[in-house]
Amino acid sequence: MGDAGVICISPGYSRETSMAAGLAPVRRLTTYWKIEAGNALFIPALAVYLVIKSGGMISAALVLSGLACSFLLVIGTIVLRMMLRKARGEANAIADRIPLLVRMRWPAIALCVAAAVANGTEWLSSGLELSAQCLAPAVLLLLAVLEYINYYHFQLQHFDHAPDWQRLVSGRGFRRSHLAREIDRWKRERRGS
Repeated sequence: MGDAGVICISPGYSRETSMAAGLAPVRRLTTYWKIEAGNALFIPALAVYLVIKSGGMISAALVLSGLACSFLLVIGTIVLRMMLRKARGEANAIADRIPLLVRMRWPAIALCVAAAVANGTEWLSSGLELSAQCLAPAVLLLLAVLEYINYYHFQLQHFDHAPDWQRLVSGRGFRRSHLAREIDRWKRERRGS
């Protein structure tokens, strides 16, 4: 036994430190899902504000890019809430959400493609001018595509968790996203049933 009645299994390890380490993902995910949900509204609204303030108009490219960005951020919110439930040890935390997230994948792709077509059309008609009218939809589309990759393929976010950052800078590259691994697991289980 340690000094405070804690059973020490190995130097520097105690049940309390193990529990504290288990709470870190819960704290991180609790913050992240709220930020992601807020950004689903805030980022497109900011883009619309900047376009209007600069004298631009709300265009199809802006609307479609804003919808794509918001939709992918909503997907991100669902994923983060799902991973939070998993970190808390809730039963069926993953199984309840994976079918929904699989169904949301194709509408997300369709929104990104529609936004890309609208952006391309707008750029061709305006001559690629560097204005909020053209840049805001392009940035929203870029964010949507990066969110899609981050959730459905490879984890792109590495700056906020030391082990992920170390993996990236060590040259081991990007790892499959949590959602991609959970979808693969879900598909294997469905085939096995």
